[in-house]
Amino acid sequence: MPGSLTRILKRWRDNYYLSTVLANSARPVHRASRYMAGQIEKRIRKNGATVPLSNGVNLILARDAGVGITSLLYWHGLDGYEPETSRCLRSLFACSETFVDVGANCGLYSLLGALLNPSLRVIAFEPVPEIFAGLQRNVRLNGVESRVRCENVALSSQSGRATLFLPAHDGIDPETTGTLAAESWQARKSAPRVEVEAIRFDEYEAQHPMRTDLVKIDVEDFESDVLDGMRSVIMRDRPFIVCEILPRQHGNQRTRALVESFQYQPYWITPAGYVRVGRFDFNRGNWTDFLLSPVSTPDAVIDDLSMLVELRRARP
Repeated sequence: MPGSLTRILKRWRDNYYLSTVLANSARPVHRASRYMAGQIEKRIRKNGATVPLSNGVNLILARDAGVGITSLLYWHGLDGYEPETSRCLRSLFACSETFVDVGANCGLYSLLGALLNPSLRVIAFEPVPEIFAGLQRNVRLNGVESRVRCENVALSSQSGRATLFLPAHDGIDPETTGTLAAESWQARKSAPRVEVEAIRFDEYEAQHPMRTDLVKIDVEDFESDVLDGMRSVIMRDRPFIVCEILPRQHGNQRTRALVESFQYQPYWITPAGYVRVGRFDFNRGNWTDFLLSPVSTPDAVIDDLSMLVELRRARP
């Protein structure tokens, strides 16, 4: 009897007339609920959180260490922050031995790499002292100190002291749009300056030998200098590079020239897949991250990175 009643109710639910009445009645409530959820997420931030991962391990983000990122993950889960880029990196962690996180911020991607792949070695570079302290707290809290090396330096095309332009902030989180780019909007708006240590990655790697499989770069329009400073390692190890490249008046021509000199193929990371591109001076909407790949296929769009991984693995 209960089964028959359930079948009858389901048929009623799908009836054209009844479904129209119910859907039209419920639509305002649905819209209001979505609006309220958005307002709650916008106005109520979560400081510190635990996020379950696919392998049963929990990612723990400390209090006062990346509140903006933590809050997004709390309300939306692991895909709450940069979902397409996050999925790209997570798929590449599994086939990598060493991950270099440039502009590590609070360490989200460094932690994900270490927790999802217990054999992965991670080097996290974060030059801002206050942000670096939060990175260290998160690494300790997740018990991955032995595999995540935190470096309080910036990567650049030159080693030595450098000036970082760091806009002021109002909340607990330090401003994360600091940059070493002298022609940046931060510099033009007279953002406060912070003196930091900088090093070429090629020089760093000579002091700490490693084979680099995967690199993430998020340095606010300074990526061309970072790439230039790791030229030798890129040409030797041919790592996959996930890089934020923001739209700028200069059209990112220097970055484009470097990528071409490495004989790399850029793929624009989008919800529809990885779109093969030949330049960076186009309107990207909300998607500003690219996969710079040492291998490629003729396909205009790739929805599975495994083919690129296999191609790279097959290269001598």
